[in-house]
Amino acid sequence: MRIFIIVILFFLTCCVGLFINQEFFGKRYQFEKPIPFSGPAIYNPYKSITTKNWVKCNFHAHTKVWLGITNGHGTAKDIHAAYKDLHYGFHAVSNYHDIDTTEAGQPNYISAYEHGYNYNKTHQLVLGSSEVTWLDYLFTQSINNKQYIIERLHQTGSVVILNHPGLRKGYSTDELSKLNGYDCMEVLNPSVISTAGWDAALSAGKQVFIVGDDDIHDVFSKDRLGQMCTFVNVSENQAENVFRALKTGQSYGVVIGSKQQIDSIPRLQNLSLSQDTISIQMDQSAKKVTLTGQNGRILAHFKNTGDIKYVLRENDHYVRATFFYKNGTQVYLNPVFFIPKSGYIPFQLVDDNTETLTFRLLGTILISVWLVLIRRLIPKKKKLMERKLKSIHSNAFGISE
Repeated sequence: MRIFIIVILFFLTCCVGLFINQEFFGKRYQFEKPIPFSGPAIYNPYKSITTKNWVKCNFHAHTKVWLGITNGHGTAKDIHAAYKDLHYGFHAVSNYHDIDTTEAGQPNYISAYEHGYNYNKTHQLVLGSSEVTWLDYLFTQSINNKQYIIERLHQTGSVVILNHPGLRKGYSTDELSKLNGYDCMEVLNPSVISTAGWDAALSAGKQVFIVGDDDIHDVFSKDRLGQMCTFVNVSENQAENVFRALKTGQSYGVVIGSKQQIDSIPRLQNLSLSQDTISIQMDQSAKKVTLTGQNGRILAHFKNTGDIKYVLRENDHYVRATFFYKNGTQVYLNPVFFIPKSGYIPFQLVDDNTETLTFRLLGTILISVWLVLIRRLIPKKKKLMERKLKSIHSNAFGISE
């Protein structure tokens, strides 16, 4: 009986310890009030693109790893072969907390892993890291938890991407309007399209660019293979060029229609600015085009065209274009937005040192109280022995208690 009680108390202690560590020992922050994009200048991520330099990519794919405990089938070679057949220029393997090096010797190799093992799927994709960050929080995460994880990942990775933010409410729109320190958002994922979260971040003045991925877990079933992708504009197929393109917005996301030919996915030819007028040219005419601005408001509609113009107004703050094609393909361009003359100024992380120290002190007190309580709950060997001897004595002499 004593061993059973000890096992139960040990399990409870682990749970309590994890909870206290998550709620009381992480860093806490002062989140600045969201400020929309503004300024006399306009940032155009496609200013210096070259039409012939668009390369198709998938950064999110899983194989069998960790003895099959995680959701993944096939090998890294299977993943790379499948995407090569679809003419992808970059195809990363991003297993949970594991960096695959199968094609590390290739010039287009990108190190990648998916971070996160919590219930709500608050996951991140880390590109360009040589090491895995193991810290995560199992229970539903606060905004402080999420910001601390992002900060830690940013220290080790070249590009930090928030994965499928709309899935299981991994990130709320309110949180996305406040969080800082990441580069891109996986807006396009077969499980969820997270444009609401993207617009929340953009409306708060966050320079966040789009990524589209298959997030494939079974390369053999092909259910997700070649459904969503990211195009990057790079002069040479090297990882550093891809990272630069993702961070500066020289990229766009695509939902690939079921009838889409793999080598004729619509390409952006040009996006230019003449004072406050935006001109966009795609290489194919779209059935419908929408322009989206502040708070996800639809600014304009166009039909049966691949060539549009729009006058950007101050209260638009930003504008992003989406092209819808008859075969089901959708192209999501990165936003054009207002900035100061000196350029975009990233939001700074502000540590709340007073609150951090206060919560850590409270956490220390709670752990101490719990350990004292546990000590009292564990039956003492001496008392157990006395009860056992008393029971034996009673049974031997027929004495009833």
